[in-house]
Amino acid sequence: MAGINVPIGPATVEYGELADLVTFDITKGGIQFQATTNKQDITVDQYGDTPVKSIMKGRTCQVTVPFALHDLEKLAKVIPNSTFVKSGVAPDEKKKLTVNSQAGFDMLSAAKPLVIKPTDPTATANDWITIPLAGAMADPEYTFDSDNERIVNITFVGYPDVATGELYILGDETASA
Repeated sequence: MAGINVPIGPATVEYGELADLVTFDITKGGIQFQATTNKQDITVDQYGDTPVKSIMKGRTCQVTVPFALHDLEKLAKVIPNSTFVKSGVAPDEKKKLTVNSQAGFDMLSAAKPLVIKPTDPTATANDWITIPLAGAMADPEYTFDSDNERIVNITFVGYPDVATGELYILGDETASA
């Protein structure tokens, strides 16, 4: 009898295209993928509150990455409507990330592909989760004390590809019929 394959363990998140790819590989608290299906239950008088059928109204998905490094350059790629500046050379190099608060920023305009890759050495592309269009939001919540790591929770929201309807892909995205 073969063993039961119940995978556990951490993962990394790759965000962006090959030329502008950023990898979030140091996390604290676990990367979380969540998908939700919304439906409308159809009822008729003859059956009271018992649904006679249900119609899918839509789906959403999101990924939360608790990023544990203080890396302003990486954070600039996931904080919309922000500007990263670097000047000087090491060891006197200076960096800053300026975050703007103006309303109206189009999150979809900055959406990029996201791939969650388990770090288990036996994992393959069949274990990956891909969101072809993921919009990023990073919300720093820093606690400055001797007992806690400073974590930035990065939330990626999936948007459907209007041409294909794809929202997310479980497994190897290159598989074809």
